[in-house]
Parts: sequence; C-alpha cells; structure tokens
Amino acid sequence: MTRRSRGPVAAAALVAALAGCMHYDRHHDERHGPPSHARGADAGARVNVPPGHMPPPGQCRIWYPDRPPGQQPPSGDCRELGRRVPEDAVLIRGR
Repeated sequence: MTRRSRGPVAAAALVAALAGCMHYDRHHDERHGPPSHARGADAGARVNVPPGHMPPPGQCRIWYPDRPPGQQPPSGDCRELGRRVPEDAVLIRGR
C-alpha cells in the first residue's frame, strides 16, 4: 500500500471505530425531550403535587402519585432523572 492510499483507509478505519462507540437510547432522544413516560411541566397539576414539593426552577423531580409528598425522591438534574423515570412515576419540571 502506498503512502497516498493509507490516508483514506486510515480515515475510514477511524470513522468505523468511532461509530462503534456511539450509544443511542431508543427511549431518550435529546431532540425530542425526555422519555414518553416523563410527563413534562404540567404533570404536577395532573398528579396533585403540593406547591412546596415542586422542584426549584431548572430542576426536576421524579414523582410517584401513590406516595405521600414527604416520601418522594429529591429533585435533581432533569437530564439524569429523565432517563430514570419508572413506569409508575412522572417527571415534574420546576418553573
């Protein structure tokens, strides 16, 4: 192989290697927001979250409708929590 033909081959190998490192989560696509089981900003109104238990602006909270307010998990980063919302819970966004 000549030096000139190694460049494209090396570039193709690099692209193939990097493509193998990519991760796609079919349940979470940044362009379309959090997973479908995360309900969004007005979920608090649908599940009766008391005002004092809403997450602060810019944060989210996983909310279990069948648990009392004092037994809910703490608020945190929306991206992180959006990936972990169980089927029996909703994601509440602070405003």
